[in-house]
Amino acid sequence: MARSVQAIAMAALPSIAIALAMPVGAQTVEIDTATVARADPLWSARWSYTQNKSELVLGQPYQPTQSKFTLERRLEHAAYAWAGHEFRSLDLPAVGGVPADTNGYVHRLGVGWRRDTQERRFELAAALAVSSNALKNLGDLSAEDLRFAGAIEQRLGESWKVALRADDRFGHSRVYPGFEWYLQPTPAHEVRVGFPESSWRWQWVPRLQSEVAVAPDGGSWRVRDPTLERHSVVRQSVWRAAWSLRWQPFDAFAVEARVGWCFDSTLHYQLRDGTQARVEPPGTSLFGIAVSARI
Repeated sequence: MARSVQAIAMAALPSIAIALAMPVGAQTVEIDTATVARADPLWSARWSYTQNKSELVLGQPYQPTQSKFTLERRLEHAAYAWAGHEFRSLDLPAVGGVPADTNGYVHRLGVGWRRDTQERRFELAAALAVSSNALKNLGDLSAEDLRFAGAIEQRLGESWKVALRADDRFGHSRVYPGFEWYLQPTPAHEVRVGFPESSWRWQWVPRLQSEVAVAPDGGSWRVRDPTLERHSVVRQSVWRAAWSLRWQPFDAFAVEARVGWCFDSTLHYQLRDGTQARVEPPGTSLFGIAVSARI
């Protein structure tokens, strides 16, 4: 994983394979995958917001937030394209009285494509990852502001998948292997044990679903100082473990609430005097909401 044992139990984006019993009072609901496939929407959209609990870091209040919007369209059977925007307030603390060389407001504007088949999944994505002031001065943008991601997943039998991935979820752009072990101990439970994501999902009743998931949620952005004279890179490495409850009152609409824990977090960024800072915020709780729709 990234550094130490990154354990506790979002993301992305999953699994803990143990034989799990149905929660007390829950109703067994069999997931009809054929019906889900027939109901595959032409368009789908999702908006989410996450906020950490406020903590003191180097004697300063620290409370990062994150919001994300994604719009996806089905191109043909098993092929999809998407576009999205993610905003993070990284709340970069001053070090030794020297402030960060950017305001910590970073954006990621991206597009992507994926194709699912019975045996394989292919994913490609590209994004502009910059500080907010760069978007107000488009002439300052360059190819160095782009981030690319991709993955190839291969199914091995009924339960296993292996993958080759490339992204910056650990704070640096890198290529790394992945795997997943899928288990369905009851019709209403889906367990995925793997790297970099793991999850346990269970259906309480037809329109109510819970999930426990853990995944990396870092990234890197090319940022500017207030005068646009200096460019540097901000890197965030963080793991998030969360429990979510998803309610779907209608076929085309769902709402979700989640609580969780951020841990093993590290920030690398440049200070106003040109020196590089490394800050390790403490683990803290988080909460979030999400809304999704499809047509």
